[in-house]
Amino acid sequence: MVPFIAGYRQYVTMPATPARTTDVAALALDYGDRLIVGTARDVHQAVADRAFRATRVVGSRVPESLHDAVVTSLYGAISGVLRVGSGSVRALSARGVGRPVETTRFGRQVVAAVNGLIGDELRMLDDPQAITMSVRVDGDDVPVTAWPLTEAFRDASSHLVVFLHGLCEDDESWLNGRKVLGTSYPERITAETDGTPVTIRYNTGLHVSENGKHLDAMLRQMVEAWPVRVTRITLVGHSMGGLVVRAATNHATAAGETWPHLVRDVVCLGTPHTGAALEKVAHVGSRMLRFLPETRPFGRILDTRSAGIVDLRHGYISADEWEGQDLTVQWGLDRIAAAPLAHAEYHFVACTLGASQRHPFSAVLGDLLVHFSSATGVGRSGAVVEGARFEYIPSANHFALLNHPRVGDWLIEWITASARSRRAIAASGDR
Repeated sequence: MVPFIAGYRQYVTMPATPARTTDVAALALDYGDRLIVGTARDVHQAVADRAFRATRVVGSRVPESLHDAVVTSLYGAISGVLRVGSGSVRALSARGVGRPVETTRFGRQVVAAVNGLIGDELRMLDDPQAITMSVRVDGDDVPVTAWPLTEAFRDASSHLVVFLHGLCEDDESWLNGRKVLGTSYPERITAETDGTPVTIRYNTGLHVSENGKHLDAMLRQMVEAWPVRVTRITLVGHSMGGLVVRAATNHATAAGETWPHLVRDVVCLGTPHTGAALEKVAHVGSRMLRFLPETRPFGRILDTRSAGIVDLRHGYISADEWEGQDLTVQWGLDRIAAAPLAHAEYHFVACTLGASQRHPFSAVLGDLLVHFSSATGVGRSGAVVEGARFEYIPSANHFALLNHPRVGDWLIEWITASARSRRAIAASGDR
């Protein structure tokens, strides 16, 4: 991790209206009204409709009318209290009441998780909790312009190693298990290679393709504003981050950008290239819950998941794969071909809960969230990236890939091997 620089915080551009604890409370009240109260009301009504069918047969609707009047008043009163409470708390936030959420690690974790679940809605509502993609150093945003980058990366090298986290994670997720292991990937990159680690945080509730466009723009600006001339880029993505990386290179290549020519290695850790099993289960579950009036409200809860989560069902990286389609009512097997970078090496790392790929846990659960075949980029129509190299770690879960000793060794090996190869080519050209 890049060391903290004394006095650096004065160069950080903080949001004009930082998210406060009062904003979190208001959001909780809003969703308490919409999901908890709304679901309870709809389930109650569905059960009551079935129960009152007998009274309708004998021609009396009086008991049903009385019931509906009482229930409507009760739920309306509860909903009204929550709405008034939400409005009052938001007014307090506008006056500066409440501590900024991101001053603590726990607060930043909450913001990251909320963005993963409903980040697209937060952005649409202009909620201060909505995350904007940014370079991060020690929990702070770094503007991608010359002076802030120079101050934040005093020992910047010409080799950028860019880290993209996964769904509901943030830039600090790469420190997972650091207290036990004593180090992290960014710290090892700094100590053992010529690379400069750059961690990025983004709103994982947005479409992967949109985040890919944001990453494309950010890398283009970063290359232009970096303290020294950039000669090489390594992209590392965990889970959804691997899809965002591929979406960015795909978008940049189509737009004729030059920075993709600097990419030599693309590393995807537990990335659902052909879809995440858990999201597929959630999709099937929401469809099945719609069959009965009593369970339909619970299906609507599942349907509130963000666009980013829906993209994970099949590993969508292009807007053409979802734009103009209702992804909640179709399985969506059609994929858009996305050519890999011809001059870059792709490394796909997969893990399984079981001690081998054939273990029952491995076959059914994969790494808990992503199946082995998906993490290695093998789908029904073949490999997502022809020629990609893949590595395997047994007896590990999805989140262990954020900071695993063996993965760290591979990262160092891939980076230094490419560097030696480059120097050898340059030396042969001089002779």
